[in-house]
Amino acid sequence: MRGSHTNSDRHGRRRARAARLRARGAAVGSVLVMAVVVLGIVAFTRHTQNTPASGQPPAKPGGVQSTTSSTGEHWTLAKGLPSQVTALAFSDANPTTGYAVAFINKQTQAVYSTTDHGTSWSQAGTLQAPTGDFLATDPHDPRDVVVLSAYAPTVGTYTFERSFDGGRTWSAQTTTLPTTGMVSKIGWSDSTFLVGFQLDNQLQGSSAVVAFPRGGASAHLDANGKINGVSVAHLRLLTGRQGKMIVWGDDGSSAQNAMGAATSDLGQHWSALPSVTPGAKPGATLIPDAATDDDAAVVATSTDNAKVAISNDGGATWAALPAFTGAPAPIQGVFIAAGNHAVVIARGDGSWAVRNGAWSKVTSKQIAFLSASGPQHSARLWSFDAQGHVIWLDA
Repeated sequence: MRGSHTNSDRHGRRRARAARLRARGAAVGSVLVMAVVVLGIVAFTRHTQNTPASGQPPAKPGGVQSTTSSTGEHWTLAKGLPSQVTALAFSDANPTTGYAVAFINKQTQAVYSTTDHGTSWSQAGTLQAPTGDFLATDPHDPRDVVVLSAYAPTVGTYTFERSFDGGRTWSAQTTTLPTTGMVSKIGWSDSTFLVGFQLDNQLQGSSAVVAFPRGGASAHLDANGKINGVSVAHLRLLTGRQGKMIVWGDDGSSAQNAMGAATSDLGQHWSALPSVTPGAKPGATLIPDAATDDDAAVVATSTDNAKVAISNDGGATWAALPAFTGAPAPIQGVFIAAGNHAVVIARGDGSWAVRNGAWSKVTSKQIAFLSASGPQHSARLWSFDAQGHVIWLDA
């Protein structure tokens, strides 16, 4: 499952977060040399702390423990994970299987795996790579895992790591970028991994989209930062299946004009996709923002943060979900679980799900990830506590 941001304010916050993360990344090296300091940074940000001389991340306290928030929510501490986890991912092919990547230092990351929906974890391996800001699994193969750093700090080769054996061994996949930039969106089209970059310098306001086939060389879908001849200021969703690759974005204006295009030949030819307006009033455009990794289900939200629609056939047809009522709040993340396609939306005032025909607040926390749960619950919400530990709540 993937979550995504949905409006221009959030893109500004993303750029501010990128600056903060760059500053934190620069600080980590001196912290590791000078003192043992724990940086507990919650939700989508980096969780870093010093490690023993062996390089092994400190183990979490044994056993599954519960933590109760001030609102009476009972969150459970994930067993076996360290406190510096930076990203989580669960498999669409087998929702009981998931992965977590944890920071050891700027050159080494630890990868953990679970086979029980994330209740307990064990270390699968380590990889030599910068901080794992992004983590994802092949929707057709739960043992195919990718780990990426957010930054492309130099012109030229950008590298990320991929494992085909559940995180035990890793190999590099690369592409060439014309400018510096940062990863703004990831997705899948079958077993081809898609990475979107927001470009800097002379191509600022443009986006590169690169396809990484399983076992093959990378291929740019963009032409010098343009998709189907158009510069996409903000990528919103990368997805696809059955050989088709789909890019959704907006033009970066206050109106957030939508742009959608699909290709079946690695960007040589494109077909434009119509603006998505299911269940909306005239003039209220909904843009796809999140999808399951297999593209079976897609969620779209409106620019006024009030309307939501879902497609359970890869975007062919749409159905409106209930509209948000009351005081407006910015949507900060859209999440959809594999399997039952449960939807949770994180806003400035908490995380919400549809219950009894209306949006209801599930938690006051901002969640970082959503996964499938057991038969008694619709989904499992993931967040971090004040100490940077991974916690979960079944909803």
